[in-house]
Amino acid sequence: MLSFPLLRWLWVSAGVLVIGHVVTLVAEIHYGVSREYSVPRQFDLNGEANLAAWFQSFLLLLCALATLALASHFRGREAPLSHRWVALSGLFALMAIDESAQLHDMFTGPLRRGLEIDFGVFYFAWLLPAVAFLAVCAWYFAPIAFSLPAAVYRRLIAAAGVYLGGAVVVEMLSGFAVESGRTSTPYLSVLTFEESCEIAGALLLVGALFTLLRTVQPRTTLELSGNGGTIGLGEAASLPTHQRAERLP
Repeated sequence: MLSFPLLRWLWVSAGVLVIGHVVTLVAEIHYGVSREYSVPRQFDLNGEANLAAWFQSFLLLLCALATLALASHFRGREAPLSHRWVALSGLFALMAIDESAQLHDMFTGPLRRGLEIDFGVFYFAWLLPAVAFLAVCAWYFAPIAFSLPAAVYRRLIAAAGVYLGGAVVVEMLSGFAVESGRTSTPYLSVLTFEESCEIAGALLLVGALFTLLRTVQPRTTLELSGNGGTIGLGEAASLPTHQRAERLP
């Protein structure tokens, strides 16, 4: 079987990107090296159409593919929540597109001007519709979470908490930090923490979803196993019965 430690290398790649981002910010603040051009631009975690944005989109795309595989598995068994797995896969795909295209930023300017917001918790005004949308998603996808084995449930909740903590809560705090300027140390520090949380949360989601996929479909051409997370091509051996999910949608 040809195998590759996917999850391990994703974490390593994330670490390289975050370190590169910090180095880029230090070079900009202390040496005047712009992060809008050349190599520094590729490491800007808040940038668009660069390597950092592609990496974050790729992580969310992996989540979309994993949930799509899970949806296919449950639909084949006529599970009652299978349609929600399909919807969850679509949501991750939309998030992957948004990460690269920054679609949510289209709401920020008009809402900010309309509400006359200069700084504060909703300075990044896309958060207003986002919070309402997240509330609907939490209600709709809650049955999926409650149907999962306890170990997977805890991992998914932790992953979602880290991701949304960065994307929503820390983003709200950055609305106060931006008052000191977009090139100030406080704002850039909050920005770095926010993006790091999003990357870590997405990585935790990938690990949890592939663990669940490996549990419900032990015989598959896709395998993610071991402490480092290994993805391989080939037919995997069946898991012992006691390691399989006890309650699944």
